[in-house]
Amino acid sequence: MQIEYNSEWMSPTVELMKCLGATNEPSRNEEIGSIDYVIYNENGKKLIRAMVDEHNNAAPAYVDTVRATIEELDEEKYSEAVILSKRITNSAHDIVAEHENLNVITPKMKHSFSMIEILSAIQKKTRDLCVIKCGKAPETREDCQGKKGRTYSCDIRRLSDDATFHATMKWKTVLLEDFINLCEIEKEIKKEKETELEVN
Repeated sequence: MQIEYNSEWMSPTVELMKCLGATNEPSRNEEIGSIDYVIYNENGKKLIRAMVDEHNNAAPAYVDTVRATIEELDEEKYSEAVILSKRITNSAHDIVAEHENLNVITPKMKHSFSMIEILSAIQKKTRDLCVIKCGKAPETREDCQGKKGRTYSCDIRRLSDDATFHATMKWKTVLLEDFINLCEIEKEIKKEKETELEVN
């Protein structure tokens, strides 16, 4: 299940983090007012908590939000927790600052993803999109039918090649844009598939 957030920054941030490990189905936490994900990777399990209102708009994080998250960190043995929110109160931020394994992301306080993390997310998203669009991911570049000579017939292949160049140039900001563009393509493909199902 993919959840659409009514926020320009929250959706791609959640998507990027989901690409960095095996992810469970999201669950809505009515008590806290969040959508929670658990991501499993070599460092353990990480809690991603997206603060939202009933319409999936980004919502603020308060002291009680942070305290409840800290309790879960200990009880569920999470290696790390990240709260995504519209904003965070000063008191809540002071509590976050006391915990090394707790972070917060807001539109003004961005998470600094490494080049490797962004590239890894782009590669996973590209593979997933190839499977959705073509039924499988190509094993070699030659297997991909999305490019003939210098002409691209597939936006996924074009963005994948662009990202390779941007990584070579170490343009991290542009790489993030590549990932966001892949997320937009994913939305378009899923809408097309849904329309096809409705017609049939």
